[in-house]
Amino acid sequence: MTPPPGSPGRVPPAAVAVVALAGLQAVFCLLPGLNGLTLGLNGSVTAFVIGGLYLVLSSATVLGSVRLYRGVEARTLSVVSLALCAVWLVNLVLAIVLAGQFDVLSVLLLTLAVGVAVGVRRPEVRAWAG
Repeated sequence: MTPPPGSPGRVPPAAVAVVALAGLQAVFCLLPGLNGLTLGLNGSVTAFVIGGLYLVLSSATVLGSVRLYRGVEARTLSVVSLALCAVWLVNLVLAIVLAGQFDVLSVLLLTLAVGVAVGVRRPEVRAWAG
């Protein structure tokens, strides 16, 4: 793996781990996004809008991951991961309040988003991203 031009050296392992977790997070945003768009094409405008928002979050996560890996900046990934923390928390609360069930997947996705948000703030990642 070669470092980007003008970078101080190799990509730190912590940054690679954050990028990998963010990639997983992007996939888990892509799935409800595509599902919402599919339901939206069948006539549900609300599902279409929510699916579009998930796709925007997924693409922003990918963009932030690429920018972090290249050492450009970490702010995009930090903001998107905080937004996803809020989204997954709302999903968990809605599952408990509306369905009366504890949603384990929402807890895992919330944990993943918190892991990315915390990982971006590590000193070696911040030093890499400038």
